[in-house]
Amino acid sequence: MKWHRFGVIVFQGILVAGLVPGCATTNKVLKASPAPDSGYLENAEQMKENRERAPFNRAWVDPSFSTSNYHTIAIARVNTDYALKASTWAKTNVRNLVTKNLDQDFAMIAGEFREMLVEKFRKSDTNRFDVVDTPGDDTLILEIAITQLVPGKAFLGTLGLAAWAAPLPIGVPVGLAAAYAQTGWMAIEGRVRDTKTGKVMAMFADREQSKTRVIDLEALTWYGNARESMNDWADQLVQLANTPKDVKVEDSSAFTLKPW
Repeated sequence: MKWHRFGVIVFQGILVAGLVPGCATTNKVLKASPAPDSGYLENAEQMKENRERAPFNRAWVDPSFSTSNYHTIAIARVNTDYALKASTWAKTNVRNLVTKNLDQDFAMIAGEFREMLVEKFRKSDTNRFDVVDTPGDDTLILEIAITQLVPGKAFLGTLGLAAWAAPLPIGVPVGLAAAYAQTGWMAIEGRVRDTKTGKVMAMFADREQSKTRVIDLEALTWYGNARESMNDWADQLVQLANTPKDVKVEDSSAFTLKPW
């Protein structure tokens, strides 16, 4: 048993050592590819990748837009109407065998996402915007749509975690296979609107998949990885709203040593 544990530790060390060098390149490889346009955003073709400013697959900002002209922010109900629920994953994902009403899952995650955004803006030490429910003339409205929500395969996550305690020749291959097989992902599209004019001042779109972990406790829940992505997005949006246009907001890491 001692030798088995030692072997797992050595293997984990080798795995981590192989992922850490060239973090930027590794992060790009492990990141999810951009999602197709859902139809939520008008003029979505205007969006381009701009990693020097925004950590999203694509973004667009009106040249005249400056957050300094606004003092409050309203966060709209997170939209799920444009989610690609008719795509292959909705028909074949294991989660569909557990619940026949995926709309409830979407509503749950959408509600949690809005609550998370409100909390992040209200509690951030760097945020200068008051969060309001009733927009005024100096209010920005943040509107977000979930366009894809693919749950991780929780039972495979459980299998993968158990495999790390199995005899070394079996545990490592099964653990790795399950870790990759259970990957879920989530895609969003969003816009920032001027309340007074109704004009869209900025747009963005991004997709994130489960972070790569040596041991993944997030995989024990269907939407643990989606909640992690939402947390990253909320932090990034707070930073973007409160920093000048020439400040780079870093992308979230695709790899973490944390098991949860």
